Amino acid sequence: MVIKTLIGQLSLAFFLLFFSCALFSQNNISVNTVEESLDSLDLLTEKGDVAPFVLSDADFMEKMSTLSSCVDVRMTDVVKGYIRTYTQFKSDKSRIMLGKRLTYFPLFEEKFKEYGIPQDLKYLSVVESALNPKAVSRVGATGLWQFMPSTGSEYGLRANSAVEDRSNPVKSTDAAARHLRDLYKQFNDWALVLAAYNSGAGRVNAAIKRSGSKNFWELQRFLPLETRNYVPAFIAATYICNYFQVYGLTPYDPDMDQQLTTYINVYEGISFRDIADVTGVSYEVVKDLNPGFKRDYVPPTNEGHYVVVPLRVMPAFVRYLNTVSNARHYVLENPENYTSPDIGDGRYWQSTVNLKENVSVEDFASRLGMCGEHIKSWNNINTNYLCPGQSIKLIRPVFVQKHTAIRIDAPNASVPKVQSTGLTPIKNEPISGSKTGAKKQTLAPVQTETPRIIQYQYHTVKRNESLEDIARQYSTSVESLRKHNNCAAVKFGMRLKIREF
Repeated sequence: MVIKTLIGQLSLAFFLLFFSCALFSQNNISVNTVEESLDSLDLLTEKGDVAPFVLSDADFMEKMSTLSSCVDVRMTDVVKGYIRTYTQFKSDKSRIMLGKRLTYFPLFEEKFKEYGIPQDLKYLSVVESALNPKAVSRVGATGLWQFMPSTGSEYGLRANSAVEDRSNPVKSTDAAARHLRDLYKQFNDWALVLAAYNSGAGRVNAAIKRSGSKNFWELQRFLPLETRNYVPAFIAATYICNYFQVYGLTPYDPDMDQQLTTYINVYEGISFRDIADVTGVSYEVVKDLNPGFKRDYVPPTNEGHYVVVPLRVMPAFVRYLNTVSNARHYVLENPENYTSPDIGDGRYWQSTVNLKENVSVEDFASRLGMCGEHIKSWNNINTNYLCPGQSIKLIRPVFVQKHTAIRIDAPNASVPKVQSTGLTPIKNEPISGSKTGAKKQTLAPVQTETPRIIQYQYHTVKRNESLEDIARQYSTSVESLRKHNNCAAVKFGMRLKIREF
């Protein structure tokens, strides 16, 4: 009898212990769980230097309350755990990610506006890839928006030996906007859209059925562990992108050529070296802005490929495209926007305006056709509102109509006034290109161009390979191969030049 009683008591104890553990895991309040979830979301993968976690709960709650979001923002231990990881354990990776927002957020905002998607969903890419367009997860999800091959194909993202559209910032963002729009049509709730983006619509529908609720926070425990933490991760990403300065995080801001960019659909086959030569942009910048091309080459296609270049060189790039295309005529959209002051070889010029009214950063940027993230970064602003009397620095490109190797400054260059926006311009000056550049100095001597060493991509001919086979493999033409190699046919073992790097 005593033994039976003891066994009964032990059974009850084990049951209570099991129930407590299950409840704890469902509530997701373990910092260790947060760390595992961060890894599973493929956010930031290496430890960085440690920044102090300084906010009190009251300050933290006050800042959380100011966030504008399409989801119900809640301060949970999971959200705190993600923020602690961003600011303490992986702060160096966070600085890299925060710098990349200046490259990608303007594009995200443009595409989301086009499809009627809430602007704050741009932070979803922070959760998915830490704004790394070449990120690849353990299961093969790729790019800024971590598309799986099947979903990517469904939204028109191609993948072959020459291109990976999931890594193309423009095309993948367009696909992500359409995918989010389709999910919202199904769930009519952005928190559920985020959950479905992570785990699939089927799992979310199953959780709705099991819980009897369409509220994410109520059905959360019926979702897979990673998806339970997905909305908290999104809230943390939104928070850290708005309040990183509080934690002493200084972003690694990219060069201005990687902040002010634009894109065009290109149908002809051109190399990155061609783009660099005709625009004057460095080869490394062209490559960094176009991670969706595997061979540093834009292959010819009937559908076109989106090519990203610095905004300032788009006129020169369009001019070049019209010299290599026989089938179509490329034009600048809104050509009146591609004019700039005559200040010689300066890449960018700076103006300062004086505010006359209270205005949000986003509204102010919208008046000027700019991105709010740029305004905040250039002026070291850590709020979303501007005040009367505040001086705001703006940076604008000097447009390159046709690139030449040698350019000479025009002394005493004049600059145009800022367009009427309810603001008062008070100062204009050219800058050298970085966001902290000083006044541009006049160049006295004419400088000569350094000769470029030509480098080629090569291919060694395999048995039974023809020029047609090789041209198809590298997305080029037979005529181009013959021209580069001065030959009409190929033999086994020949080393062929494919194209210039």
